[in-house]
Amino acid sequence: MRFNKYMNINRIEFSITNACTSNCKHCSVGNAFNERKTSIDKNIAVSIVAELSKKYDIESVMTFGGEPLLYADTTCAIHKIATENGIPKRQIITNGYFSNDDNKVSTVIKALKESGVNSLLLSIDAFHKEHISLDKVYLFAKAVCGENITGFKLHPAWVVNCEHDNKYNDETKECLNYFANLHIPVSNGNNIFPAGNAAVFLSGFYEKKIIDMNMKCGEAPYTERLDEVETIAINPNGDVIVCCFIIGNVNHDSITEIVKRYNPHENSIMRALINGGVCELKKLAEENGIIVDTTQFYSACSVCADIVKRLIPKK
Repeated sequence: MRFNKYMNINRIEFSITNACTSNCKHCSVGNAFNERKTSIDKNIAVSIVAELSKKYDIESVMTFGGEPLLYADTTCAIHKIATENGIPKRQIITNGYFSNDDNKVSTVIKALKESGVNSLLLSIDAFHKEHISLDKVYLFAKAVCGENITGFKLHPAWVVNCEHDNKYNDETKECLNYFANLHIPVSNGNNIFPAGNAAVFLSGFYEKKIIDMNMKCGEAPYTERLDEVETIAINPNGDVIVCCFIIGNVNHDSITEIVKRYNPHENSIMRALINGGVCELKKLAEENGIIVDTTQFYSACSVCADIVKRLIPKK
């Protein structure tokens, strides 16, 4: 029997910090660069992995940011406990620039290897290049190759998709070529979605389409039903996230308590989404005096996230 019938958690995502060494135009976080910088507590993060591993068959732990290696001790501690608990995929996404001290960089890379990281994705694209010298990232990449960390790949970000003809994609391909002599595999990368900074700087490359308002969580790409949760995310401030909902904070309650009490059917906003999709959520918003202009959004998920942000203070 499940610990919580609405959750079958197999993936934990840690946003280690909102601090970053870049301020990219494509960043979905957007204004986090201007927020107070914080990071997840190392001991709490380790306890989350340990506790959930007792309750669920966790398949994947991912660390990202911000720049996670600004807090390398925390990042490595998370992957070490994941390794000790037999979690098969231990992934980090980094821009490769967190220190000008070559000795520190070397020490951190060795620590990543020792912690058990077996999927290291290095963000390489036109947007990072604007703020971070490729020379510095090349030295990081070369050192990672020297440590033979499993699953090391260059991880580009594409405007629309990798086939789309635009100046950013052309420059990203040039950036990838800069690393050609290291013979590092290149991942499929990710297709940038117009949210956060990307909605401000890159929206001209995207078309607003007619949105299917009947869409429910789990039907859109990269989503899952709110009553069949497989992935939880932990924010730097300790918030526990399911989709765009905060369901607790690990600085106040244990992850076990937060997971145990989770019941989306007791939350009117979640219940609307489960039963009637974004259309039902829009009705709930209008009942609370919130007018939603769907023509201003790029997807049903964008509409949902906007309504949730505006509706929660009213509930």
